[in-house]
Amino acid sequence: MNHDPRPQLLRAAVIMSLRPGEAPLNDGGLLITSNPAERRILAVGRYRELRHEGDFQEIDLGPVTVAPGLINAHTHLEISHLQGRTSGGRGFVAWLKSLVPHLNEPPTTTALRQALDELRDCGTVFTADMADRHAARLTAFLDEQAFPHWLMVQHFGFTTASAQIPLPPTAAEISHPELAQRADFCRAGHAFYSTRASTLQAAFKWCQKEYKPFALHLAESPAELEMLDRGRGEMADFFRETGILPPDFKPPGLSPISYAERLGLLSRHTLAIHCVHPVSDDIETLARRRVNVCLCPRSNAFIGVGRAPWEQFAAAGINLCLGSDSLTSNHDLNLWHELEFLCAFSPGTLDLESGLALLTRNAARALNLNRDYGSLEAGKIARWSIVPGNILNLFRRPVNIFP
Repeated sequence: MNHDPRPQLLRAAVIMSLRPGEAPLNDGGLLITSNPAERRILAVGRYRELRHEGDFQEIDLGPVTVAPGLINAHTHLEISHLQGRTSGGRGFVAWLKSLVPHLNEPPTTTALRQALDELRDCGTVFTADMADRHAARLTAFLDEQAFPHWLMVQHFGFTTASAQIPLPPTAAEISHPELAQRADFCRAGHAFYSTRASTLQAAFKWCQKEYKPFALHLAESPAELEMLDRGRGEMADFFRETGILPPDFKPPGLSPISYAERLGLLSRHTLAIHCVHPVSDDIETLARRRVNVCLCPRSNAFIGVGRAPWEQFAAAGINLCLGSDSLTSNHDLNLWHELEFLCAFSPGTLDLESGLALLTRNAARALNLNRDYGSLEAGKIARWSIVPGNILNLFRRPVNIFP
């Protein structure tokens, strides 16, 4: 088959570029380079104006609304094969206990392919994936499928000497060349309840030096707050029983967000995942440090840990984005479902552009992807999504699906 060297001109009923302050384009056009290896946007404008600027391959997408490609800001694809094998609705520790016995099972190609299909089917073009044991297997699969991603390898453990459950590789072991030298490799922290503070600080400093996002699960459950405040509760008991938590562990007596502030882990490069339970001045701290917050509302509901006060985050000027989390705590990886679920609790709070920004522009900002993703404009990678009709209807007339 001969390659047509002409640029492509895509036509759509509406194009939402997601450039700040730019109104939706009716009868819009998207002009794209002809290079099949990496298509870039040449121009965005009115179709009737662009079509007269040259000889193009014209493709009419029909009566649809086009938006930038979606960015899933938090996934755990390597445990996709464990869907349906975890406990939901009984709190974080019950869910964790149901998950841990299976963590050494390697992901199957079938499960990875199904998970990736779910991402692609909803228009997701990039994922920030947190991995550990099977990071090399996962990234090889994503490379094979040519799916762009951050490989955020999590650091775990206070000490591995007495642990009764298998831990992922240590900080030293995951720095081997085939991962650490990749352009899409990031170091990440798992959480305060599972990882030594000095290890998290080292991972954060590495990300700062490399100008890469630093991700950390933060303030996800009441059990986490109790463990850090008093060193007690079901989470502390579980990690002591399994040998993860060392005998000399001393709780900082702070909320997770306050502890992150004390350790110097909060900056504009930090992606704080969940933040369901901020206390006291935590929201002001996140805003002052310009931290990005990734909301995972359906995962939080599945596990039964509560609901993040995202309206307060937004009012404080915090950059918010959305992630699906893993299939062990969610029914699918569809970000449109995530947005619909979020809006169901606060109908009328967001307009369409603000809702789409959670999946595109805001996520690109949080993950240092602004050069290539997040909006439809000249120079960026030509990856787009089509906004489903139910999402358009959701913002035309707010509907609360939880009366």
